[in-house]
Amino acid sequence: MNIPFSTFEKMHADIREEMLAKFAEIYDKGWFIQGKEYAAFEEEFASYCGAKYGIGVGNGLDAIYLTLRALGIGEGSEVIIPSNTFIATALAVSYSGATPVLVDPDRVTYNMCAKGLEEALTDKTKAVIPVHLYGQAAEMDEVLAFAEKHNLYVVEDCAQAHGALYKGKKVGTFGIAGN
Repeated sequence: MNIPFSTFEKMHADIREEMLAKFAEIYDKGWFIQGKEYAAFEEEFASYCGAKYGIGVGNGLDAIYLTLRALGIGEGSEVIIPSNTFIATALAVSYSGATPVLVDPDRVTYNMCAKGLEEALTDKTKAVIPVHLYGQAAEMDEVLAFAEKHNLYVVEDCAQAHGALYKGKKVGTFGIAGN
């Protein structure tokens, strides 16, 4: 028996023709950067998330990197991230010039929680990036309380959990930015 590592056929079957038609429309226009579809996506995705704004970029690494740079986080700064995140989270921090500081996740949810945050904190810490994994949210009340107590930015990494809820509110809308 062959069990595929991942399969999306059932999930995509209902929208396959619509997606192919839209792809062909955009492809035929040759308008791959910006444009009305891009603007519509930003607006619709922000609305879906319950966010005031949406800005499309190339990928999640770019989104986190650009957010950190916009916040002035760079050389000499530290950013706390979970130790089990995808490499892009750490790379975004290091590309900005800051140093990623790893904390262990909760052993049940595998998401960031309060445990370990205080020990990771230094006078160089400028931000915390909770990573919402596997469609489930990090313990945002704990992360936000820690960040507020220490005057830190919260930049959410939502790459694996777009649409996930934490206490009835979509992830990506708790911190200064959700990526």
